[in-house]
Amino acid sequence: MFTLLKRQVKAGILIYALLMAAIFALLLQFYLGRVVAMERQHQAQLSASQAYLMAELTRDLAKEDTGHLTFDQGVADYNFQDNQLQVVVKLPNQQEFDYVFQRA
Repeated sequence: MFTLLKRQVKAGILIYALLMAAIFALLLQFYLGRVVAMERQHQAQLSASQAYLMAELTRDLAKEDTGHLTFDQGVADYNFQDNQLQVVVKLPNQQEFDYVFQRA
């Protein structure tokens, strides 16, 4: 028997409490890992969606063989080659996305 806060406590109860605390810590760690992974995935999807939208707007606005369009959320460079429009979108966080569209 151990004395804990001026009370007699059996060792089995202390071991059980430590086991429950360890299990809770593992579950919490797993949960927080999933939350962080979901947030990273959400940010990646948001960046890809913004880049694709800028590429589609560039496709609609492209008049010359080569050009450069500046948006609030990034920059798009385009180039017509062999009946295809190649668009490179650069976001402020240094991510770069490449798209190829067929010439209409």
